[in-house]
Amino acid sequence: MTGTSGTQAPHGDTYEHTEAVEVFFDDLDAFGMLYHGRFAALLERAITRYFAGLGMSLGHPDVNVVVRELLVTFERPVTRIGPVDVTFWLDHLGGTSAQFGFRFHSRGATHARGRRVIVKIDPETAVPAPWTEKTRAILESELLSHR
Repeated sequence: MTGTSGTQAPHGDTYEHTEAVEVFFDDLDAFGMLYHGRFAALLERAITRYFAGLGMSLGHPDVNVVVRELLVTFERPVTRIGPVDVTFWLDHLGGTSAQFGFRFHSRGATHARGRRVIVKIDPETAVPAPWTEKTRAILESELLSHR
């Protein structure tokens, strides 16, 4: 599947989606490398853009999430401004949580990889809440690893 800003394709038994995100000059540190803290924000932009493309933007019940865990392993620095691809997939979909795998890459090189666990919450009570059936069906069919 090809979207306006990303691509989705089966990768083995995993369905993944790729979004290009823009690295700007002020994202670089004093050594001219993408500052490590910016990876989380760029990952958020990529995943948010994907969900917005599905019609799930602010106000949608299934975008009320909090990050429970973020693990990033750095492999090769990003040393230039411009687009970097973020490929992500779903390793696990729980009743109220989801675990994404991701990889930052450009020009054939992997810059970082990791996982991000989110929990959907009820915005009024701040307690975990189940995914809607529609969102669950989309995630299972488009991003969930079928291992």
